[in-house]
Amino acid sequence: MTVVRTSARATKRGAAANFTGEVFQDEVLVGQAPSRMRATVVSFTPGARTGWHAHPVGQTLYCLSGVGRICIGKGSRPQAIYPGDTVMIPPNTMHWHGAAPDRLFAHLAMSENGEQGQGTDWAEHVSDAEYTMQPAAD
Repeated sequence: MTVVRTSARATKRGAAANFTGEVFQDEVLVGQAPSRMRATVVSFTPGARTGWHAHPVGQTLYCLSGVGRICIGKGSRPQAIYPGDTVMIPPNTMHWHGAAPDRLFAHLAMSENGEQGQGTDWAEHVSDAEYTMQPAAD
């Protein structure tokens, strides 16, 4: 058994190359071989969001607090997501997620690296027009 104390990990700021706005990341797990699992609590300030990206083995988001947005596929309308929601994103699917314009948002992001160790495939930032599109009805 291993216990990793919170004092052993510092909160990181989301890299400006991959995020818009203020984003904070608290690492939960970086799997050791044979595991390829990664888990991070990601906290977004209002209006903050990821860039477009994909994961080789998909990604699961468990919403913790606030109100967020998720968008799968360019040209699609985002959806609002709420505490307790679980979002399962298929492998190699371009998507983005983040906070609603007027709310804080936090989720637990879980994904695996690919068989050859490949991680997140980052693309361009989400435009303001994409982000401010009216969310699809629940």
